[in-house]
Amino acid sequence: MVIIFIQLWMFIMYTKILTRDLHFKYVDLLFLIMNLGVTLFMMKFGQLAVITGGLVAFVIYLLLLTRSFKTSIAIAAIVYSIEILIDHSIDIVFRIMKLDENTWVFNSSFLLMGIILAVGLYFFLQSDLEHNLQKDYQLSSTEMIFMSIVLIIMIFLITVTEVMQGNNLKNIIYNFVIIILFAIMFASVHIARIKAMNKDLELREQKARSESTNRYLIQIEQHYNELRKFRHEYQNTLLSFEEYLRTDDLEGLKKYYNTYIKPISVDLNQEKYKFEDIGRIGNKEIKGVVFNKLYAAQLDGIKVSFEAKNEIKDFHMDTLDLALAMGIIMDNAIEETRDQKHGTIQVGLIKSNAEIIIVVQNSLRKNDIPVWKMKEAGFSSKGSNRGFGLKNLTEIINRNNGATLETMKLNNYFLQKITISTKG
Repeated sequence: MVIIFIQLWMFIMYTKILTRDLHFKYVDLLFLIMNLGVTLFMMKFGQLAVITGGLVAFVIYLLLLTRSFKTSIAIAAIVYSIEILIDHSIDIVFRIMKLDENTWVFNSSFLLMGIILAVGLYFFLQSDLEHNLQKDYQLSSTEMIFMSIVLIIMIFLITVTEVMQGNNLKNIIYNFVIIILFAIMFASVHIARIKAMNKDLELREQKARSESTNRYLIQIEQHYNELRKFRHEYQNTLLSFEEYLRTDDLEGLKKYYNTYIKPISVDLNQEKYKFEDIGRIGNKEIKGVVFNKLYAAQLDGIKVSFEAKNEIKDFHMDTLDLALAMGIIMDNAIEETRDQKHGTIQVGLIKSNAEIIIVVQNSLRKNDIPVWKMKEAGFSSKGSNRGFGLKNLTEIINRNNGATLETMKLNNYFLQKITISTKG
């Protein structure tokens, strides 16, 4: 009875680690009670019935937890493999040493080894995520198929070579070695795929950064040419002023001002001269995202502005995550303001000793949608198959310690604020 409870608890523990959700839920308690009852009932019909009933209950639990059949099969295969490895390794040691398996020593060994492997799996996944530029632990279709095959093979091996042959030690050792080989094969395939994905992503990011830098340099060159032109016109303007003043022709001076000087003043206030503060962003990824999004918005006729009083080199969080977050926020702002008659987007960066604040504010077309509704997965006021931006944005921010996201509506404006702590 004790070993059954330990095994069920370990099923839940490994599932929590693999799904990256360490919070205990009602469905976990439901699985524990349900599987305990199923196991006790199936014990009347033998070991094979216990294994089959427990596996079915575990898959149902995973389906309720993940809402994905493929993910459930993959997790079931991984957890089931770990449980068998623990059980078989301890079983082999106890049999070779001729120790009694029905003691607290066996149960304690099983629990201790399970915890050690759980800690190892947790840190392996953390390391895998840190080195995975996708920032998400995903299995490919090939890996899913591999997992399904492994699960079927394990059930067949245990049923035919162990249960039906009286748990012979030799068969247990053979199956232990086979499962170890499967685990090594899967780990090798997964690591190789992650490396290939990261290399491809790095190449695409380098290309995007290069294109962003080229666009930025082109704009700087255009602004420089405009500045040279303005300097030349400014010199001519001073000469004209001097002539009007020398001849005391005030009426002519007024006419000249309204015709030539005033339009230049208006032109100086246009949005194309409001990007100079972007130079204070000391990170190329962030600078590229902000500049390209604002420039794209400006081409769509949206009134934009950017302000940063202090230079910011270190953003104290994963810059790729911050670039992704800024991209989502500004894409949503552009999409919302694109069809507005007088749409505006305002971006500001504020740095203090304790934190960095990034604010993006845009005008709203509709003001009757609550903020909590906007954060729901799948919600969109712009049609079907949309609306995952804000949910993804929240996930990106939440996986960075010290970063928080605030989403609010102020009058007819939608505002999103990212606050990053610079301490600790």
